[in-house]
Amino acid sequence: MNRPGLLHRLMLAIYPRAWRERYGEELLAVLADRQSGWRDLPDLLVGALDARLNVRLRPADGLLLAGPALPRVDPPAAPLAIATRPYGVVSSLPPVGELSRRGFLRRMLGVGAAILSLEFAAGTLNFLWPQIREGLGAKFRVGKVADVLLAEPRFANGWPYAYNPARTFLVNVPAAKELALGHDVSLPNPAASDLLALWRKCPHLGCLVPAPCESVTRYQCRCHQSTYNILGEKMFKGPAERGLDRFAVLIEDDGTIVIDTSQLTKGPPNAGPESLTFVDAHAWEATCSER
Repeated sequence: MNRPGLLHRLMLAIYPRAWRERYGEELLAVLADRQSGWRDLPDLLVGALDARLNVRLRPADGLLLAGPALPRVDPPAAPLAIATRPYGVVSSLPPVGELSRRGFLRRMLGVGAAILSLEFAAGTLNFLWPQIREGLGAKFRVGKVADVLLAEPRFANGWPYAYNPARTFLVNVPAAKELALGHDVSLPNPAASDLLALWRKCPHLGCLVPAPCESVTRYQCRCHQSTYNILGEKMFKGPAERGLDRFAVLIEDDGTIVIDTSQLTKGPPNAGPESLTFVDAHAWEATCSER
């Protein structure tokens, strides 16, 4: 006998003796015909408990009719013999076309697991999918130079244009250099190679860097006073270890300026005044006095 059959005999041993003497062999025969397995063991336990606790015969939640037997009532004579099920055992299978309680619960459990898996997969995909419409990694169409001058008229004189959607300073490099040297110029039509997009995130702890101050034309972070020249190179003051990071800039055929935040270049390292690519009109240690 296979392993489940042996377990069924062991489970049968916990039924009352009178019950085993009357229904034991019949029960084992039914279990063998059904090719029952491990999943029937809970039903056998429930039936055994029911047989010991209840004094009247009633169906249990599984395979068995538990409790002591009722007196047999002979059916009235009939012209035709009617096949009946063995007394004391009923089929655990639902009628054809109906779903058992166990089958219904299993199906609902499967549906619930499928819904949870779908929600988890959708949430994971939404989290990992790159959000390229806005934020870091997107391409921002700033507008034409005329649009920039309309928003910041001093852009032609060298003052950076703060483009908030990308959190950048758009710098007109030739004009900005002249401004930092104390010269009054107007260069309203820079080429793409003359534009610089500085990320306003301080490399130290990520604070938002404000616009250059009037006194020395330098950026100075309000959090820990890291100071940068007009091109974003790190000066003496502050704990930042490098200059401001920068994004790629291009000008499309129709003249639209585009800032590509997916192309990020780290700022130049703070290696002293000798490493600067541009030296303004102020001392290496100069800071924004008004801040």
